[in-house]
Amino acid sequence: MKRLIAMVVLMCAAAMAQENPLRQPVWEIEPWAGGGTGLGHASDFKFVNAGLRIGRVLTHVIGDGKFRGTFEWAADLMPLYEVRQSDFYDSGPTHWVYSGAFNPLVLKWNWTGGNKLVPYFAAEGGVLFSTTEIPAGDTSRVNFLPGGAFGIYILRSNRQAVDLSVHVTHISNASLAQNPGINATMQFRVGYTWFK
Repeated sequence: MKRLIAMVVLMCAAAMAQENPLRQPVWEIEPWAGGGTGLGHASDFKFVNAGLRIGRVLTHVIGDGKFRGTFEWAADLMPLYEVRQSDFYDSGPTHWVYSGAFNPLVLKWNWTGGNKLVPYFAAEGGVLFSTTEIPAGDTSRVNFLPGGAFGIYILRSNRQAVDLSVHVTHISNASLAQNPGINATMQFRVGYTWFK
């Protein structure tokens, strides 16, 4: 019985001593899937997407207290970025448009005060390529994706985590053609991260 108690104490101590991998420079690889909807007058737009994030924590912990953290750069490759839209902006029958996207600029701040939960904030920017115009009409098959995200890593070990995040993204062709844009979308993602 004493051995069993000693083993349980040692296992608990090891779990408490788990090192948060985001407190130092580390690589991140994460497959993810998500979806969401347009907001406001763009609420008829729906989104389903999946991709791969590759990131690098660039700093050791900066600051003190609960707001201390690390700065990270990441990029998202999104071979699937389906958009459901109508044939005419704000009216008409809906259909899915196949798209792919690339966000080469994801700048993140990871709050690293905890051992199991690591919230983060990110500014994101990229480009969306579609098989037809988004929004429908005389617009463009190329759109830009500026936005921001808030998420949280749930650390499973010092090498793996579940990533849950909310992304608010603006979709616009930056006046390459007529530019009604999709002012705001809200999309949710779930991913599984490996740190190396």
